[in-house]
Amino acid sequence: METLHGHTGELPQDPLSDFSIWRRFIEYRKKVQWGNILEQVEELESNFDRNKAWKRFVKEPVVDQFGQVWMIWENPTTSSSNPKDRYQIYKMPYDKDKFDYVFIDDLSIVDFVPTSISILRGSIYKFSVGFDNFGEAEILHIITSDKTDIKKTSEYCHLFNYEREKWEIHRRRMEHDNDSYSSMKELREIYERYEKWLKKQGNDSFNAEKIFREIYDNYGGIQQKLAEASIINSLTQLSNDSLTTAA
Repeated sequence: METLHGHTGELPQDPLSDFSIWRRFIEYRKKVQWGNILEQVEELESNFDRNKAWKRFVKEPVVDQFGQVWMIWENPTTSSSNPKDRYQIYKMPYDKDKFDYVFIDDLSIVDFVPTSISILRGSIYKFSVGFDNFGEAEILHIITSDKTDIKKTSEYCHLFNYEREKWEIHRRRMEHDNDSYSSMKELREIYERYEKWLKKQGNDSFNAEKIFREIYDNYGGIQQKLAEASIINSLTQLSNDSLTTAA
C-alpha cells in the first residue's frame, strides 16, 4: 500500500505498535487536509462579529505535537482584561476533522529573551483550555517571535496534558523495550493505582479501564484515517500514471 511517505508497506493492525503515528498524523493534517483546514478558517472568520476588530493572532493554523490543529484570533481594541473577550480559540481535535470552539479558562504571558538578536525575542502565551482526566489543567503554549519583522514571525504550538504526557513517556520507553507490553502493563497499573487512591478519597470520577479503552479507540481511529489517506493517495497516483502512459 502506498503510504503518506511514498513508501510501500502495510499499516500495522495494532495501533499501539506504530511509534511514528503522531509524525504521520501531523503529515496527514498538513498535506492531505490543509486546504480544507484553511477553508474552515476563512469560513469561521466570515461569521465573526464585524463590530469587533478581530484579527489573526497566529498567521495560520498551528499543529501541535499530537496532530491537533489550533487557530487563534485576537481583538486588540478591547479594554477588557478577560482573555475570553480578547481572544478566540478554535481547535480541531485528533479525533475530528472540524474545528470546535474552545473556552479559555485563563491566560499567562511570559516574555523571554533567548538571544541578543532582537528578532528572536518573543513571548510564550499559556492558554488554559480545560482539564484532563487527572484534573490537571491543559495548557496550550504558543511561542511567538518578535513581530517587528513579519517575515521572521513564527509560532510554535505545544499542548501540555498530564495524562497524555505520561502516556507518551511510556510509548517512548516501549520503542526500546523488547517486551513492549510490559511497559503497557506498567502504565495500566499506574492508572489503576491512581483510581484506587481517588476512591479512598471518596472520588469515583476516574475510570482507568475507560481511559485505556479510549486510548486504544483514538489510536485506532487515527490509523484508520491514515489508511484511508494512503488508499486515496495510491488511487490518485495510479490514475496519474495511467494518464501519463496514455499520453
